[in-house]
Amino acid sequence: MLKTFIIFFCLLFLLQGVRAQDANYWSSNYNPAGFLTPGAVIAFNRDSGVMFLNPALLAYSNKTTASISGSIYQYSNIRTKNGAGTGLNLNSSSAAIIPQIVSATISFKGKKPFTLGYALIHNPVMNYQVTQQRDAKFNVLNDSYSPGDESFLGQVKKQSSINETTGIISGGFKIADHWALGLWAEGQLRKQTGDYDASSRALINVNTNTGFLPLSLSEQSYLASYYQVGLRFKTGLAYDEDRHHFGLTITSPLMHIASRANILSDNAVNNLIIPSDDPASPGSKDTINFLINSRQQKLKAIYKMPLSIGFGYAYDYEKGQIYFAAEYFAKVNEYSIISPRDVDAVKGEVPIRISAQSDLRLKDVRRSVINFGFGASYLLRPDVTGFVSLHTDFNYANNDLYKDDNGSSGNIAYYNIYHCQLGANLKRRKFNFRAGLLLSYGTTNKYLQDINFDNPNENNLLAGDPVTTHTSHFSAGLLLTYIHNL
Repeated sequence: MLKTFIIFFCLLFLLQGVRAQDANYWSSNYNPAGFLTPGAVIAFNRDSGVMFLNPALLAYSNKTTASISGSIYQYSNIRTKNGAGTGLNLNSSSAAIIPQIVSATISFKGKKPFTLGYALIHNPVMNYQVTQQRDAKFNVLNDSYSPGDESFLGQVKKQSSINETTGIISGGFKIADHWALGLWAEGQLRKQTGDYDASSRALINVNTNTGFLPLSLSEQSYLASYYQVGLRFKTGLAYDEDRHHFGLTITSPLMHIASRANILSDNAVNNLIIPSDDPASPGSKDTINFLINSRQQKLKAIYKMPLSIGFGYAYDYEKGQIYFAAEYFAKVNEYSIISPRDVDAVKGEVPIRISAQSDLRLKDVRRSVINFGFGASYLLRPDVTGFVSLHTDFNYANNDLYKDDNGSSGNIAYYNIYHCQLGANLKRRKFNFRAGLLLSYGTTNKYLQDINFDNPNENNLLAGDPVTTHTSHFSAGLLLTYIHNL
């Protein structure tokens, strides 16, 4: 019986951990449908942008320009209703002033003119932090050894921080009267830290001479952090004739260059009494004291981005333009972002071995998705152009694709997001100034709790029985961009 509960403990607690807009490709405003953001297009939109997502569009830029400032002032909120039990919501809010894009183009004249572009882009993918607690007296432990209601204290803390900094160099040139070709190289530094801590404690109701009641407890923690330097390439093609503009991009998977990762995990059960349900031995019980711990540093991290193919079309009308974009992202088979070394994480002499390599790994798997976006611009007056755009941001995370339950997923966002952008561009001879509002919303009713303080007991090792609940995401930001024509 004891061995059965040990195995159950391992399966229950090692599944918990980091789930860290971390599972959506178009969350940043700098995406193929971010029509408001200068240069965030695949098809030529006659924009004042200085860095294009389709490098072929650089061929249409005949000026040397620089974006001196591109900033987002952003507020974000993620709310999980009953995230740790009934009435125990998990709410994460953040506000930041974020430098987003610094970029420039250099135009070279001659018999075969071409344009080079370079950019530095910062993308704050995720900043998530929640805490919750239940401090109450109710029936937690079996009345056969702890009659009546017990004093129970449950706590949970979850954090996730993801940041990406990208350096880009690209070039575009004409290959025919209506055709342009471009090439792009992108170096990316990605940093992710996820921290999950949960504890459940119940005082056992027994008669003691001292008056101090014994304590049953279960605790779990998992801290994973890594950085990776990666490289990927993009080829762009553009067709431009009269009012019609087409664009095509093919982006390679992310190549691993260098990385470093650390993992710290601690899971313990102490003085948890398991009454026997064997009719042959009524009244018997087992007491579990169990510890799994591992700290590993200087590990290798591998973070993947799949092959993607983007398409864009823009149509000019009398006072503006209509724009459509789509991008397909291939699936990613299951892999380990962080693979710990193969050591036994169980402490003490127990009849089972837990390998840190399989049970403490940080893993990822992705289904294929296609995102779509629509945008329009309108000349409000000779020097002011208005912009509006809408686009999808479908979620690629799917826990059903994993082969088994070992390890921890690296995602928090399990919802589709829908984005809206509104703004205007003021044009002057030597500069363009653009301002706009960025709005995003996503929701799901299928978010699985990490822990549930509604029904802790011996059978679930005081962690409760997690159920699906409702999670929503909302963010609002102000985009400001200044572009100077040198």
